[in-house]
Amino acid sequence: MTAPDPAQEDLVTAAKDVPSALMRQTLLDRDLVKPVDRPVIRLLPWLNVVAVGGRSIMDRGRDAVLGVVDELRDALPEHRMLILTGAGIRARHVLGVGLDLGLPTGVLGGLAATEAEQNAHLLAALLASEGVSYLPHGTVAHQLATHLTASRAVVANGYPPYGVHEFPPVVGKIPLHRSDAGAFLLADAYGAGRLLYVKDVDGVQTGEEFLPRVGAGELLAIGLPDLPLDALVLDLMSRAKHVKEIQIVNGLTPGNISKALAGDHVGTIVQAD
Repeated sequence: MTAPDPAQEDLVTAAKDVPSALMRQTLLDRDLVKPVDRPVIRLLPWLNVVAVGGRSIMDRGRDAVLGVVDELRDALPEHRMLILTGAGIRARHVLGVGLDLGLPTGVLGGLAATEAEQNAHLLAALLASEGVSYLPHGTVAHQLATHLTASRAVVANGYPPYGVHEFPPVVGKIPLHRSDAGAFLLADAYGAGRLLYVKDVDGVQTGEEFLPRVGAGELLAIGLPDLPLDALVLDLMSRAKHVKEIQIVNGLTPGNISKALAGDHVGTIVQAD
């Protein structure tokens, strides 16, 4: 029997292998993967993500919403924006009914997201004259850059899409990841340059003290019961690749959104530790 030719064996092996830093490494061992880790590229560094509160802004109706719309319209010539909306008080009713029926967390998330979507359609309609339109989740995930080339802004639902699956909540069935967390995850995934949360308060208040700037970990440690945004966002900041600070502004005060988009320090800036 003829001995195998080593050169021929090398050719066969080469035909099966693609040269890579991950050759013959297990992707399950994080220590082996570390040597080929690279900085994550910012996909849209010029993007401004503006998260408009559902209960804090949209539920207030005409007086609150039209003021925010006017500011967003005025900002269009200078800023490209992904405008996201949250769910309001009606979502709480839907969640209450769903809990009573014993529905799982993922289904509850999908039900609550429908109101956030309705709010997004409302904002998009009010900005339609400027070429702004509503985009569903799938389009935001795959074609956002194309739409922002055609228009200065788009509007989408900020509630994360989980279908019928969700991470198990710590307590109960209410989804942990809601529109505040969804806005943060999208901003970090795209490497956005700025993330604004438009609420109905001036920022973070601890008793009589207003905090113009605070660390995310410090804010979590304080344990305020009435934070103007979901505490989960502060936890997500510790693992974010790009978004190292967020800004909370009062959308009921004329000029605040414009100033924040221009880089002025209004409201509260929360920084990653």
